[in-house]
Amino acid sequence: MEGTIKLILDEDRNKELVLIAMSDITDRKEVEQTIYHLAYHDSLTNFPNRVTFMNQLRTYMMDVKLTKQKFAVLFIDLDNFKYINDQLGHDSGDLVIVKAAEFIREALRDSDVAARMGGDEFIVMLKDIRDLNETISIVKNILANFQKPIVVNGKECTITCSIGVACFPEHGDTPEELIKNADSALGLVKKNQKNNYYIFNKNMEYISLERRIIENAMRKGLKENQFFLEYQPKLNIQNDELVGMEALVRWNHPDLGTIPPGKFISLAEETGLIVPLGEWILKESCRQAKEWHEKGFGKLVVSVNVSVRQLQDPNFVTQVEQILMETGLEPSCLELEVTESVFADLNSMIPILKQLRSLGLHISVDDFGTGYSSLSYIKHLPIDTLKVDGSFVKDIHTNEESKAFVKAIIHLAETIGLKVIAEGIELKEHVEALKRDGCIFGQGYYYSRPLKKEAFEEFVQNIVLT
Repeated sequence: MEGTIKLILDEDRNKELVLIAMSDITDRKEVEQTIYHLAYHDSLTNFPNRVTFMNQLRTYMMDVKLTKQKFAVLFIDLDNFKYINDQLGHDSGDLVIVKAAEFIREALRDSDVAARMGGDEFIVMLKDIRDLNETISIVKNILANFQKPIVVNGKECTITCSIGVACFPEHGDTPEELIKNADSALGLVKKNQKNNYYIFNKNMEYISLERRIIENAMRKGLKENQFFLEYQPKLNIQNDELVGMEALVRWNHPDLGTIPPGKFISLAEETGLIVPLGEWILKESCRQAKEWHEKGFGKLVVSVNVSVRQLQDPNFVTQVEQILMETGLEPSCLELEVTESVFADLNSMIPILKQLRSLGLHISVDDFGTGYSSLSYIKHLPIDTLKVDGSFVKDIHTNEESKAFVKAIIHLAETIGLKVIAEGIELKEHVEALKRDGCIFGQGYYYSRPLKKEAFEEFVQNIVLT
């Protein structure tokens, strides 16, 4: 209740009476409490939000510095949550977020604090931890909870999560440092296998520093034209005729020398630098292929690797079309190689691949057999070629399972009108085994390693002479 008191006086200013007006302010207080709650909590999960969590973390850290207690911070990220939103819709995605919050809360003790940082990210403070084993036990309980199926609008789905762990005081003595280090550990999980956890260690700091250095150097390298291409020949292994080449990017750093792709390609994808880098690779590949056509090397088809990040760029199809026009390369002489990971999100990827194929170019699935693709639905995909992963080729002459797998792919491809190319050919025995199984195209060190422009031209001339 809210009361207002007013003194009523007569003409001689003598007290006559006191007027008290009372009003019910229950509704107003409820609204104020609701506004306050919304300001400091996530409306979807009812978890504390980032601001509230940080305030609680700072306060608790000040307390434990006096009591010498240990605690841990968990950074949790849902795996492949984007696919849930894309396939089931954002309303269903919200339901999954709510269920994920329940899974997390169920695994925690009453004293622990869980908050939603935003999107599909959560953060947890495990208070008064006895030792690392207790932390790991709680982390494993969270991962186990996420193995339970979720029913969303009548559809059953499973969502997993990745967790990064940082402990006080070993991994940081400020809230910001603890969260940063937990996030670094989470990044390592996401990069490697997901659906798992990592505990921060000092090596991650060095890795993180190296990544930042490489990222900055890569931005500078793009501006200063430090990248170049090498080309690995592709042949018809039945008659040793050269049919094309795969363009492979290399980085010639002025101080560090040649940096292998394994050091920068994944980082380029994570930071988005793969978009400008990929555009340069595509343009330079098409320009070089056109130059070789004009030199009379034949209608060689140039293959260019394309990442999911590039395909998700709304301007990518237009970009490819413009590059073909600018370089004058015939679309039929360009092949885009995508990895099987693009088919983890079929609904959004298939229309993009169809648009690309409508330009007249070819689509190849790289590293086939190692990821998401299934022989049962491959016939429905807008592709032209299956590229058998080198892990099946390396022992095809001695391993019956590898031989059977490759033979099955070749038979499937023939049935539905796809081409097959085997990569990683290193031995004469590989060639003989692939020939017997009916494989027509191949590439690998047996024929040639990736070559710079001049060396590739020499290779072409030797092929023609022989």
